[in-house]
Amino acid sequence: MVWVTSLSASAQSNNTTEVRPPEIYNPDYFERFNPNTARDMVARLPGFTLQGGEGTERGFGQASLNILINGRRPSSKSSDASEILRRIPAVTVTRIEIVDGASLDIPGLSGQVANIIATSGTLEGSWRYSARFEEGTEPQLYEGALNLSGKKGQLEYVLGLSVEQFTFTENGPEQYFNGNGTLIENRIEDGAYQNQEPELGLNLTYNRLNGDVANLNLAGSLQNTNSGLNEFFEAVTPQGLSGESRSNTGEDEYKYEIGGDYSTDLSLFGADGRLKLIGLHNLDNSDISNVFEFQVFGAPLQTQRFLRDDVTTEYIARGEYTWKTGGRRDWTASLEGAFNKLDSETALFINDGNAIPDDVQVEEKRVQANVTQSWALNEKINLQTSLGAEYSEIHVVSEAPPARTFFRPKGFISASYTASPRYTWRAKVERSVGQLNFNTFISTVNLVENLENEGNDNIVPEQKWRAELALERKDNKNLSGTVRGYVDFVDDPVDRVIITRAVDGAVLDGPGNLDSALVYGASANLTWLLDDYGLDGMRLEGFGSVSESEIDDPLTGEDRAINSTILWQYSLELRQDIPNSPFAWEAAIEQGRQSPVFRLSDSFDTRFIRPESRLSFIHKDLFGMQWTLDLTNIFDFKTQQERLIFFPNRNGDVVQSRFFSRQRGQRVSISVTDTF
Repeated sequence: MVWVTSLSASAQSNNTTEVRPPEIYNPDYFERFNPNTARDMVARLPGFTLQGGEGTERGFGQASLNILINGRRPSSKSSDASEILRRIPAVTVTRIEIVDGASLDIPGLSGQVANIIATSGTLEGSWRYSARFEEGTEPQLYEGALNLSGKKGQLEYVLGLSVEQFTFTENGPEQYFNGNGTLIENRIEDGAYQNQEPELGLNLTYNRLNGDVANLNLAGSLQNTNSGLNEFFEAVTPQGLSGESRSNTGEDEYKYEIGGDYSTDLSLFGADGRLKLIGLHNLDNSDISNVFEFQVFGAPLQTQRFLRDDVTTEYIARGEYTWKTGGRRDWTASLEGAFNKLDSETALFINDGNAIPDDVQVEEKRVQANVTQSWALNEKINLQTSLGAEYSEIHVVSEAPPARTFFRPKGFISASYTASPRYTWRAKVERSVGQLNFNTFISTVNLVENLENEGNDNIVPEQKWRAELALERKDNKNLSGTVRGYVDFVDDPVDRVIITRAVDGAVLDGPGNLDSALVYGASANLTWLLDDYGLDGMRLEGFGSVSESEIDDPLTGEDRAINSTILWQYSLELRQDIPNSPFAWEAAIEQGRQSPVFRLSDSFDTRFIRPESRLSFIHKDLFGMQWTLDLTNIFDFKTQQERLIFFPNRNGDVVQSRFFSRQRGQRVSISVTDTF
């Protein structure tokens, strides 16, 4: 609060008319960090935070990634900003420009945008190898990455290959209590998680002599995930049980994305007209197997298996035309069509019985059009406005009901005001439509917790009005960062609702739309350079957020927070690059808190006890390479959860409560990187 007050006071007290100069970071700015990729460089930009591009956006639509590559928006959806930047070797980056998103002719960009200017010549690249060790698990020895960049004639290419591996263990006690709070059963839990994911990405850019530019993006990955939980339980009273259980879940997944665009000059109206055509296709195939065995001593073994096979596909075609008119105005008109499809097959086996199958096929067709205008009112104020609408059709093919159609307006207005070379105000009001999560149509079961999740054929994307205001401070020698406040008025929010199953009349719960919700909060990210305070080479980076939400519980009618929303979180990283030496060190902590999950007859409240922590020691030139030693989970991070079980539902009494505490192991990691 003190920092926000000082930012506001300083911005309001400075009435200079000077325009803030462009923010340009040359390679020498990053030299002391010895970056390996463009991602390492962007991570050291003071006060800048990567945003968007995690594949959850609705279509390709308006930009969410706050990065540009050589002034162009990446034609990718499944790759987030970090993945795209990790494929660009640091040696190819000539500079990074920080520009105002509201001043660009790219719909949806607001706030700070990093434009990475990279050139390709002879073959250049970077590589990384990592190994992790944790007590009680197998060493992780097969993690690394190779990135290549080059040019032949007018063709430029960027190739990235990575193999990610992650393993951790969790163990601890669990206790069962009856409705009176009396301990009835003790349990010991041992859990393990393993994940391996090789990924390949290729970007080809062809720059024609006439100014036309063609891009082709190819990305694909394989993922193998295995998790297991073994429990040993012992009765304390006759209400409890004694025995053991085992749960094993495995997932094999492959996915790929093919995206491309072609842009050319085209004079239709105005000046500097340019047409850009974009095409994108992605596919995600996931096979999941869950086996649960439950053995009460002296009773027969109970076995359950749940199998699930999902195939999700998406096709997008988009056209954008940009032009300029008088008064420093840029216009963009866009038309986009999309087709999304899910084919899901599930089967539940109980002991030696026959399969209980459930097949779901869902399709969504969508067309949207937008007109966006960006202009500079004067040397201090930039505006961007967008007006559009979408028409969509949702059809649950497997149930053969009639297709549902929707017409939804959307758009925004965003503005930036440069109060001084150091301070900038930003504001935005937006009406948006969220992405439809097809998983909400699928009925699933949680075998360990003995919970059913009923699929919902009538779910629709949520819509919201968002208003936000941000104050940004830039100072390359002191404190930089952004504080932001926002409020969301949500229509058709997705939460857990009560569903009566048509087949047998059973009353269950599952995902569904409620009438409305309110979400509001604030966040801040900052970078504080401490050289002027006698701490040469030291910098503190931090992020924090708080939020509240309000929604009417569909069962009790009471006002509560939306399930599983982040209530607060923070992360801090302190780094020092010791002057006149190849040594550096880092210390980092992070922690957060989510709202409870409320179901028809249960509530789950999960807490993270003690922050996640990391201590790193870096040598930037050992045998010509950079070496990093990481010590993770220094403070013994723990997860705790309390589950309350009600009868007949949450309007009734608590009949049982369960509490577990799981602790993760400490890890040691070694990473070696270099460029060539």
